[in-house]
Amino acid sequence: MKSFSFFRRYLNYTGGHQKVADYIQHTCCMPNTSVKLYLENRSPIEKGLFEQFKKVQYQQCYNPSEADIAFLAGMDWSEYLPFGNTEQSIVNLVQHVRHGDSKHPLFQFLKHKATRICVSQAVKDAILPYANGPCYVVKMGHEIQFSKLKKENDLYILGNKQPDLARALEQWAKKKQLKVVMHDCYVSKQAVIQSMAQSRISVTLPNKTEGFYLPGIEAMALSDWAVVPDCIANREYLISSANVTQCDHSFESCITAIENASIALSSPLSFFKRLRGKYIACSYSLSEERKQYHKILKTLSN
Repeated sequence: MKSFSFFRRYLNYTGGHQKVADYIQHTCCMPNTSVKLYLENRSPIEKGLFEQFKKVQYQQCYNPSEADIAFLAGMDWSEYLPFGNTEQSIVNLVQHVRHGDSKHPLFQFLKHKATRICVSQAVKDAILPYANGPCYVVKMGHEIQFSKLKKENDLYILGNKQPDLARALEQWAKKKQLKVVMHDCYVSKQAVIQSMAQSRISVTLPNKTEGFYLPGIEAMALSDWAVVPDCIANREYLISSANVTQCDHSFESCITAIENASIALSSPLSFFKRLRGKYIACSYSLSEERKQYHKILKTLSN
């Protein structure tokens, strides 16, 4: 029997929280394991994300000291270090290239020994020179809720990470008399998926750097075409043979990409590019992510 400790300060729904929840579920699926979670749940969106686990024992106070393995992500290290002991194994999920930036608060934690799971090769490349312990890349997994909704909108803009740019693009679209839906703040996952499924073109706006950017893949699967500014880690799926147009983060570049996407959709090749986009999206398998994670856990006892 192996025991695991998790910590989550859940103040608002993000993709990073979603991925930690996935890894808790992956851990629960391991035989002969027990899982403890300290949860500070104050998110008004997707409030039940960390309350869905049947195998988890919820702690009133965070205490990882009795667990065999401590699972940490992001700033969890700050809460863990007062309890840290050299006999305990640590699994560190690393979800952003900024961990490798010496000026970022997350960088300081790389000196602590851990087995690190990186969500993309870009993340591994960023932290490898500084990380104390082995680093693995586990391909991002997800489950797309495919929906055959009628394409009622010309454009969907997901702008929670760049709200000013999102609002400017919305105003441009309205002047062009396009039917547009825009989210400039965090909304439920279902609202995003539905908006993508109902739109011919989806523009998803990441930060300038990301560890991975899942909405770009979801847009490829659910909309006829995706427009996604470059954020380094999304380069692995931004390919010319799929229904996606890459651009930079300027207003002008996004407009040009939307216009080019509209032209591309009129081409006979667009059907095949949409199929390619769905194939790429489905290759990011949650079950494969779980399998790779379980393999890594086995190395901890070797």
